Amino acid sequence: MTTDIFDSQSPLVIQPLMLPVFAEKQLKVFMIRTDLAHSQISGNKWYKLKYNLRAARHQGATRIISFGGAYSNHIHALAYSAKAFGIDSIGVIRGEKVDNPTLADARKWGMQLHFVDRASYRQRHSVSWLAALQREIGPGFIIPEGGSNTWAVQGVSELMPDICEQVPSLDYLLCACGTGGTLAGLVSAAPEQVRVEGYPVLKGGEFLYADIQALLDSAGAAVRCSWSLDKEAHYGGYAKMNTEHRAKWLMLEEECKMLLDPVYTSKLLRRFVEKVQQNAYPPGSTLALVHTGGLQGRRSLV
Repeated sequence: MTTDIFDSQSPLVIQPLMLPVFAEKQLKVFMIRTDLAHSQISGNKWYKLKYNLRAARHQGATRIISFGGAYSNHIHALAYSAKAFGIDSIGVIRGEKVDNPTLADARKWGMQLHFVDRASYRQRHSVSWLAALQREIGPGFIIPEGGSNTWAVQGVSELMPDICEQVPSLDYLLCACGTGGTLAGLVSAAPEQVRVEGYPVLKGGEFLYADIQALLDSAGAAVRCSWSLDKEAHYGGYAKMNTEHRAKWLMLEEECKMLLDPVYTSKLLRRFVEKVQQNAYPPGSTLALVHTGGLQGRRSLV
C-alpha cells in the first residue's frame, strides 16, 4: 500500500500575540501557526501541495516538474513531499547555477535541478515554452510556481473550519502573498463576517487581484467574504533585506517569542503593526495573522 504523508496532519495551533500596542488599541490578535504543520513541508506549503501530490499520484505521474528561485520554500517542500510520495521531481530554478542550503536539501531528497536564465523563466506560463522544456528534460506533472493552482485553493481552504472554531469572534484574517494561492484558499472559505487582507511581499502587487480572482474562478469558489490587498508590505521588493528590515524582523521575533521568516511573515507582521499604530482597526476587533512558514530560508541570513 502506498503511503500518504498528508494523512498524518498535526492539529492546527493558534496562539495569541501579546504586543503592548495591541492592548493599547484594544485588539485581540492571534497567530495561526501553519509553520508547525510539518518539519520540512512547512507552513502553507503543506496545504498547497497536499492535493497537488495526490492528483499527481492519481494520474499515474512518475515525475513532477515545478518552478522557483534559488531559496524557494516551495521547491524545498516539494522535493521532500515528492520523495515521500515516491515520485521523482525536477525543480526549474530561476537564474544562474548556485548552491545553498535550500538547494542542497532538495538535491539530498532526490530533486533534479534545472537552471534557466531569468528571461527564459519569465516564459514559464507559456504553453509552447513548457512544451519545449519537457522535450528537453522529459515530461512530468506540472505544478506552477509557489504551488498556486486549483489544488492549492482546495488545500488551503481546509484551514478555515479550524480557524473559525478556535477564533469564533474573528473579524480580520491577514496573510502575506507571493503567488496568491494561499490567499485565494482563505478567501474561498472565509465566512461573510471575516474581512481577508492580503499583503503582497513584492513590488507592484496590483496584478495579484486578477491572479487571485482567476484562482477563485478556477476553483469554482462561492466567495462570501470581502477581501483586499495592502501593497505597502514589500519593504523594497521581493526577498529584499535591507538593514532596517533585518532589524525590524529580529526585533519582532524577540517581542513575539517565535521565529519568523524574513521574506513573508516578518513583512506581514511589520506592516500590520504599523497599521495598528495608525488606528486602522476598530477597538474591540479580533484579528488573526497566518504564519506561512518558510523558516528554512533563515539559514542563509542569520
